[in-house]
Amino acid sequence: MVGDYVNDNTSQEGNRNVDENSKNEQLEQFRVQNTGKPLTTNQSRIISNEEDQLKVGVCGPTLRQDYDFFEKMTHFVHEPIPERKVHARGYGAHGEFECYQSMKQYTKAGFLQEAGKKTSVFVRFSTVQGSKGSKDTARDLRCKGVKFYTEEGNYDLTTIAMP
Repeated sequence: MVGDYVNDNTSQEGNRNVDENSKNEQLEQFRVQNTGKPLTTNQSRIISNEEDQLKVGVCGPTLRQDYDFFEKMTHFVHEPIPERKVHARGYGAHGEFECYQSMKQYTKAGFLQEAGKKTSVFVRFSTVQGSKGSKDTARDLRCKGVKFYTEEGNYDLTTIAMP
């Protein structure tokens, strides 16, 4: 039967049956049970109450002294969410930038000091794909990036147009 798919719940190695809990059984030896242990910060300091924040008054703003709360929020904000990763689409071009007029009076950038000086450059134009399941035609950000390869190092110029 070429081209037909048959699911017989067997693995390639040893033809043993694979049930839905086999991966959980493999992972069980690596799991850690934290029940009964105190909650701690990154510096191993015990946190007595992680539900409330230090505030100015009853309805006031959170104080900057509440570093436990800010540490917790930093972890939450930096948690990767695969559906929200940016997937840029676009195109780019390599070329040369030529300074037609000296900009010595406005900047100290070496590639803008003398007329006629040529600098390698890469320009990128892109748009950002929407979240998982969105249409390809629904794009929100339009970006332009220019990278000058100067003698002093790379100079990056990035713009984002948000409608």
